[in-house]
Amino acid sequence: MHNFMTIPEHINDRVAFAIEFAWNITVGKIANGEIKINKEASLQMQYGAILRTVFDLIKFSPKDRVEIELETTVIIEKKKYHIDILLTYTDGIVSKKHSIELKYYNTIASSGEKRGANDIFKCGVYRDIFYSELYVQHECADHATCLILTDYSSFVDPKSKKGKSWEAYDISQGHSFVGGEFKTDTGGKKMDFKLSKAYRFDWQKIGDYWTTLLRPQQTLDNNR
Repeated sequence: MHNFMTIPEHINDRVAFAIEFAWNITVGKIANGEIKINKEASLQMQYGAILRTVFDLIKFSPKDRVEIELETTVIIEKKKYHIDILLTYTDGIVSKKHSIELKYYNTIASSGEKRGANDIFKCGVYRDIFYSELYVQHECADHATCLILTDYSSFVDPKSKKGKSWEAYDISQGHSFVGGEFKTDTGGKKMDFKLSKAYRFDWQKIGDYWTTLLRPQQTLDNNR
């Protein structure tokens, strides 16, 4: 007997499904050499194109509409923020927005040299979570997703967690946390931000890459 993939009916859940499905396709293509990327900007473009195709495939009604915008600028408390990808969608009844933040770390930088700044990346993951909560809080988005990709296995399964960056910004497999304040300075920059929701890092290995999808630990059904 064949196991058929069930595509959600409600537009919120269908968009969330498309985000994850398109991401799995993107990572699979990268891991197998079909797509080559060397920085977040190229990842954003490749993923955006695949996401567009997935939405076209699961559009079941003439009333369904999804707009994809890259690098959307929003103003929050007089400060500019740039949403990596913003989805604006409707099924003729529900009209919502879903923000997506992408984070990519490869061990070899686009210059061809070995990349460092591990602490900055870990902090950056938490900052992206913060931005995602901020967008929802200020009604720039109704839902949010963070997508993380790396070929650096020590983020996922570190031999040691010594150092202040691991204490403050743990992204290893299975790590979970419930909000809190983050004030550990990183990369010479002062940090002071707060998260209010619960998250868990569940990494998956695809080829030489590791990926995780972060959303608050609640279903979209509870927040329509």
